Amino acid sequence: MVTVQQGFASFSVDDVDAAHRFYSDVLGLRVTAVRGSLILHLPGGTAIFVYPKGDDHVPASFTVFHLAVDDVDAVVDELAAHGLEPVRYEGFDHDEKGIVRGFMEGGDGVWFTDPAGNVVGFMDGEGAAAFGEAIG
Repeated sequence: MVTVQQGFASFSVDDVDAAHRFYSDVLGLRVTAVRGSLILHLPGGTAIFVYPKGDDHVPASFTVFHLAVDDVDAVVDELAAHGLEPVRYEGFDHDEKGIVRGFMEGGDGVWFTDPAGNVVGFMDGEGAAAFGEAIG
């Protein structure tokens, strides 16, 4: 059996400095620069490793992580003030703000891309609470 000491998620970006500014200045996360890479420190103790891939970077074709928030509408307004627009997916009924109402077991959901094109999701309400309960 494998003995795991620690784990973390990771994804690549094409510009570490732009990613640092986005995740710290725009999203307000605590970010640590380490040897040309980043560590995103999420509330609750989760860490995500962000590493440079340069010219051969390809954005993830999926949501790299979700953030549970108090109010998805407030997130959309805040990120719009930074010039960002939500990602709209076929198959989801987005409202005029780009929010999917009732997503994630009753809460609302929305997605944005970081400067490298990776998708970050935001969720609130019942879905965020259920997820929080499931992970402890």
